[in-house]
Amino acid sequence: MRFISSSGARSLAALFIFALLLIPASASWGESIQAELQPGERIEADGYSIELSDISVTPGNPAVLLSIYRNGSISSTVMSEGEFFVLKDERNRERLGIKLEEVYRESYLSNESRAIIEISMRSRPEIVISMASERNVYHIGDQIRVDVFVENRGDGDAENIHLHLGLSDFRSDTPTEPQKDPSKDMRASLLRSGEVWMERFSLMAPSLPETRSIELVATAEYLDADGNLYRSESALPLTVLGPVELHKHVHDTQTFGRTYYVIDTVRNTGDVRLNLSFRDAAVDEFQSESVTEESFELAPREMRIVSYAVKARRPGEGLVLPPARCTYSIAGSTYTVTSESPIVDVFGPLIEAKRYVGDAPGDTDVLQVCMDVKNIGNRYAGIRAYSIFPEGIEILNGSNDLSFALAAGASRTISWLVRCPNGSCMLPPVDLVYFDSENNMFRCEVSPLKLEKRSPEIPNMSRITESTVVDEPIQLRNFEAHPFGFEMVILLLISALIWVRSL
Repeated sequence: MRFISSSGARSLAALFIFALLLIPASASWGESIQAELQPGERIEADGYSIELSDISVTPGNPAVLLSIYRNGSISSTVMSEGEFFVLKDERNRERLGIKLEEVYRESYLSNESRAIIEISMRSRPEIVISMASERNVYHIGDQIRVDVFVENRGDGDAENIHLHLGLSDFRSDTPTEPQKDPSKDMRASLLRSGEVWMERFSLMAPSLPETRSIELVATAEYLDADGNLYRSESALPLTVLGPVELHKHVHDTQTFGRTYYVIDTVRNTGDVRLNLSFRDAAVDEFQSESVTEESFELAPREMRIVSYAVKARRPGEGLVLPPARCTYSIAGSTYTVTSESPIVDVFGPLIEAKRYVGDAPGDTDVLQVCMDVKNIGNRYAGIRAYSIFPEGIEILNGSNDLSFALAAGASRTISWLVRCPNGSCMLPPVDLVYFDSENNMFRCEVSPLKLEKRSPEIPNMSRITESTVVDEPIQLRNFEAHPFGFEMVILLLISALIWVRSL
């Protein structure tokens, strides 16, 4: 059986990331484990795999061959009974102590052999850093107050602790005087196992040209009792806002037909005067003024308010207004900040209607007039119409006035049988007036319709379909502009009140 000599083992170990050094067994060690191994068996300890490769029993000098594996590397050594040695890692820190306690072999011809080894884990410190701040988002110039907790979770004392705190990627791009590096160093001579060292750290949020996510990094370097160096690190994410703060606000719940105002606020939260270009606009779902564009200056801590009116073109939920934008330049670089995108729900009825000539059986002088009415809004509507047919037209079936309600999404078709005095005539536009549950009044105009006497030779020749004009919701305060006469307005208001009370 061939053994690797001690000098050969040391040469092989030099090829890998750890070394084997003999030390006195009286050194400071922590937890230990004992294992009885036969050749080919292994034991795992602290990231190392230790294998009993072979046993040789020489009278008076029993010995074993140990192979030690870690991260794909291997080192071998020969140990005599009672011998103790130390494993070191790539940073020359002592990791394991291995002692060969006893070697057993019944005879030279027997395959029964075993060895008892004791593995001791080194007592060493383990620093864990944690940090807690009052909040995570700061404006330029705010005080950032952080509590730093340094805890020794190892089984050995930590000595000569050097704690460094600083901001990652710290720099200022504003054209003011260079800012002082807010880093800080603190020291402690000793932190025993299980102890916690707490420090409160305060620094000023740096002046940055735009909103950035930065980190407060805490690094601790310390020694164990034997002078081995250790390092621990922790990071606390923070957000520092840029010098321009832009917000866009509008009522998120709106009544269809009413006018609302978009309010944009621009604030300079930095420490220098800025030239800003502002732009905002509504979308197709809203009627609004033209695109709002302005250029202005803001001194530090100064605010400007821009507002404009909007009115929804139709009811709908989840309507999104685009963000406002503000552009500025600092130290030759241009930056853009955007506001929120408000989401608006618009509630109310919206009536669409059209008239057309239907098929009337029998007498060719009798015509059928139909009107389809649909509520495409998201609230019910109470609908009224008066004097649908002008004087001179004979109504054979149906009423000249309408009064009914439609739920959201519902539709209804109304038909009349009429006779024109000369066989043909032109029906003027019809105004459908409708109300929501809050008694807001709206108007829908139905297009004119031409009626012609039917030809007996060619049925359906007189059938004509007309599209309506775009519906136009109006507010109650604008109702004076309605083309009806004063008496008709009074009559409509009284009818609407009676109908609302009957619901």
